[in-house]
Amino acid sequence: MLYDRRRFRVCGRASIFYPKEQGAMTRALEIWIGGYGAKNEAGITRAELIPATGELFKTSEYSGIDDASFLRMNKAGTRLYAVSETNDHIDADGDQAEGGQIASFPIDAETRKLGPGQFQPTHGAHPCHLTLTPTEDWLAVSNYSGSSVTMYVIAPDTRPGPPSIRFRHSGSGPNEQRQEAPHPHSVAFSPDGRYLFVPDLGMDKIMIYARDPESMWSAYDAVSLEPGAGPRHLAFHPSGQTVYSVNELDSTVTRFTHEDGKLTRQESLSTLPASYKEESYCAEILVSPDGRFVYASNRGHDSIAVFQVDESTAELRPAGHVSTRGKWPRNFALSPDGAWLIAANQNSDSVVLFRIEPQSGLPIYAGTEIAVSKPVCVLIR
Repeated sequence: MLYDRRRFRVCGRASIFYPKEQGAMTRALEIWIGGYGAKNEAGITRAELIPATGELFKTSEYSGIDDASFLRMNKAGTRLYAVSETNDHIDADGDQAEGGQIASFPIDAETRKLGPGQFQPTHGAHPCHLTLTPTEDWLAVSNYSGSSVTMYVIAPDTRPGPPSIRFRHSGSGPNEQRQEAPHPHSVAFSPDGRYLFVPDLGMDKIMIYARDPESMWSAYDAVSLEPGAGPRHLAFHPSGQTVYSVNELDSTVTRFTHEDGKLTRQESLSTLPASYKEESYCAEILVSPDGRFVYASNRGHDSIAVFQVDESTAELRPAGHVSTRGKWPRNFALSPDGAWLIAANQNSDSVVLFRIEPQSGLPIYAGTEIAVSKPVCVLIR
């Protein structure tokens, strides 16, 4: 549904509303959605969620970036970072250059509108994921087809500088169609910011880089998964002592124990029901803010798999599957309080809202969805 904003009076910042029928202030959650699309199409959408009513509505759309397939925002909410997942691009001189780009957009504090974007090359094809260190002084991006990871120093004004470091991967896996070469699929910093973890789908490895006292980065370690697993994304448990990997090609979640940048592989569980025999590919994995549940998306089965986390061991127990009410859920996000889940269904052009049932952790359809063209990333602030 597209929310009718005439029912609200705007007070101060754009994210504060006073519902007339409730007579009380309700703070909206700010939602940013990235999607596949050409530069002249709406590639980034801003929306808002009113927690008190469960109403989700679009507020603005932005063009000017090709294939904005992953988004991140700084803690202050003043800058939005995005990948432009392309094979090549037009550089500042108007020439065609190889590889994709990252973009950063200033956000107006009052209107929450995006300002003009600043672009930097990634020196690798199809950048598909990016993230910031906890201290927000470095940004890393994974180049899926470029077999590389590129890192940028973040300036005091929050803009990324020119590419500073580039790590190249080499290797392959048993799946000849999908693992013919390295495919770094995401980047994740450890909670203390000392280590960078890079799941490489093509190599069946998680590559690990370490930061030295001089704030430079170098190769540190690597851990292997089952051949043909295809690790895609990682999620840290709030304790920092456990890491979960979602594996795209064999539809599993693998648990690792973590200590000082070293990962030790533990059990793997399927994200699919035992009765499901058709093709399906995992995409995103998240841990609930309280650490009690792990969620993973299935593209094909078109569902969110839910796992309970053992309080003492952090082992996973399957807790169920919930349809995303759309096709090909590439990405989803949890609200900071863990009360809401928003799923992006890429192939049905829909973004769907769910409430999280507190005891079971299961997402319950909230009756609200909005139309967004080819949505592939959801960010909740």
